[in-house]
Order: sequence, then structure tokens, then C-alpha cells
Amino acid sequence: MQAEIHSLFPTALYVNTYEGDTTEVVKYFDSQPMNAASQAAYGEISKNSYIINHPVCKSLNDFFMKCFEEYATNIMRYRYEKLEFAQSWLTYKQPGMFHKAHTHPNTLLAGVFYYDVQPNDSAICFSKEVKSFNRSYLEPSLLDDYQQYPFSQEEIYFTPKQNNFIIFPSWLSHGVPPNKTNRVRKALGVNALTKGTLGDQETISEIIFGRYA
Repeated sequence: MQAEIHSLFPTALYVNTYEGDTTEVVKYFDSQPMNAASQAAYGEISKNSYIINHPVCKSLNDFFMKCFEEYATNIMRYRYEKLEFAQSWLTYKQPGMFHKAHTHPNTLLAGVFYYDVQPNDSAICFSKEVKSFNRSYLEPSLLDDYQQYPFSQEEIYFTPKQNNFIIFPSWLSHGVPPNKTNRVRKALGVNALTKGTLGDQETISEIIFGRYA
């Protein structure tokens, strides 16, 4: 008898594609000054960390917010009055640079917009967090991470296409392998969270952001 394997509570990676004209937006992005990389493991980020607040990004922002709302409502099942953008920034990886595995603190949802995809660009790598709450305290040595066995993988790679916008929970660990091309790898990072109140009073989980300002 053939065994069945069921996927319990999978983490959803949302992928959508912006179909509007990005000509002026890309010109704006390319005009932005970048901070020098502190080390190869992080790459460069734009000095402006609220990059999409500019009016030229209005159409793109509308698309981003529609995607975030769909993810927040239909996938994460958040109860909220409104979402708003947190920080947004350009991220560059010069040849040889990479971004070590990390998460996005102090936000709920993380997004990446791939506005300049070129052949042989590095894929984004998502990592399974190794913590006691999802691992046995006693565990033998592990076999190699063969990609054909989805439930045992430690890392999963996603290769984006031009103008893909992806969304995932901010706690999901992710990074970028070394840029093995001779050109700059470019992307836009965007965070989003609920506006005003997080949680609710009845379950003693409420945070009113403006109250603590």
C-alpha cells in the first residue's frame, strides 16, 4: 500500500507580477545613493529606507498594498483595520557579495520586488529555523538535504522572474547566495504591518502603537 504524506500548516510564499510600466520607477531607483557595504555578507542598501514614499511609486505602491492585503487576509487571517508600509529600501549585491540568512524584526510581512532580473541572478534562499519547538531534543545526524524530498529540506530556493513581487512572513529566515555574475544584482525590499492596533483587548494581546509614541 502506498503511503500518503500530508502537508500540515505550510508556510506560504506569495508570488505576483506587476504588469505596469516601470520605466520611470527604475530611473528613480537607479538615481538613489547607496550606503557602502559594511561587509560582503550584507551587500549595499539605499540611504533612503522609505524609498517608495516618492509619488513616482504610486501605481507600484497600490499594487504592493493590494498584494499585502490579500496575503494578510486570506493567508495569515489577520483581523485589522488597515495595513501600511513600514520601511522600503533598495538592496544591491555587487559581484561576490551575498546576504546571510536573516529575518525582518519589528514588522509582520516582508516583500521583495524584482525589478531588474538578469540571467544567472542568484535565487533567494529560504531556511528552516532549527529550534527546540520544532525539533526533538534527541536527534541523530541528518542525511544530505536532497531537494526532491520537500518535507526534509533545510533550504528551499526560489528563482524570481522580472517584476515578480513576493511576500512571506517576516519571521521566515531567508538570504541570498553569492553573486557569481559580473554585474550588480538589484531588488527592492518592502515591509508592511497593521496600522494603529495590533491584537485585541479581550485576549490581553493589544498594542496601540500611537499610545507609546
